[in-house]
Amino acid sequence: MAAIIEAVQAGVCQSGLHQLLGYATDYAADQETGQQTLVLKTRGRSAYVRLQWDQVLGDTPADRQLVDGAIRSAINELS
Repeated sequence: MAAIIEAVQAGVCQSGLHQLLGYATDYAADQETGQQTLVLKTRGRSAYVRLQWDQVLGDTPADRQLVDGAIRSAINELS
């Protein structure tokens, strides 16, 4: 999750916002593996990054694409 937070922070700075005010994580168990939620907040907006736990920990190209897509989506929401 630290790498995801770092990537979002870098993307937020590149988009001109320059300030990620806070974040929180939450883990919820479901029938299979669980879901990690990262809540991000800037001065005027919030965004959620929700990923299955096995995707967060996965190292396959498909897992990386899902994580990267979720990061891009959160940056777009914050911009």
